[in-house]
Amino acid sequence: MKILFNNSEGLQVIDPGPNVDPKIIADKTVPKGVPYLIVGDSDLPSRETRPAWECEITTENKHGVGLSKAQFHKKYPELSHWGVIE
Repeated sequence: MKILFNNSEGLQVIDPGPNVDPKIIADKTVPKGVPYLIVGDSDLPSRETRPAWECEITTENKHGVGLSKAQFHKKYPELSHWGVIE
């Protein structure tokens, strides 16, 4: 699984790692208010073309938006020890 979101530098791809809920990692890592998608590795084009990748993430197709520190800790109180960058 990969987490995709757009910023001023273009499409960003996060690999949440094994045995971790990608939704939690996306909520924590994607900047506050920025929409994201979670996709399977097989849904992505060849890594050799990565600089040219584009993905339109809209309110209709997003899987969520990045959370603020307060929002993250309210949604996931059991993870209050996790640092969240704002």
